[in-house]
Amino acid sequence: MKNCASEFGQSTLEGWEFSLVTDVEKTKIEKNYYPTVTAHPAQEVLFELFRVVKSKLVLPFSNLENSFDAASLMQKNVTWLIAFNPKFHR
Repeated sequence: MKNCASEFGQSTLEGWEFSLVTDVEKTKIEKNYYPTVTAHPAQEVLFELFRVVKSKLVLPFSNLENSFDAASLMQKNVTWLIAFNPKFHR
């Protein structure tokens, strides 16, 4: 992540967004923003990976993210963790 940010002129990950998304949402984000960084772990550990990434980067959780749990993510067919900076449009 830091390498990707520095390649595009940022010294930090400031402004990057981290989201749990479906295949369709991932494709849409990748079409609209560049660069993106994605992870596709087993769905059972996706939620925990998301929490670890956000806590290691000292990023706050939104109210929606606080309501997530592994079961709800499986029901919504969420399978990707994606990071992108909304300032970098394609």
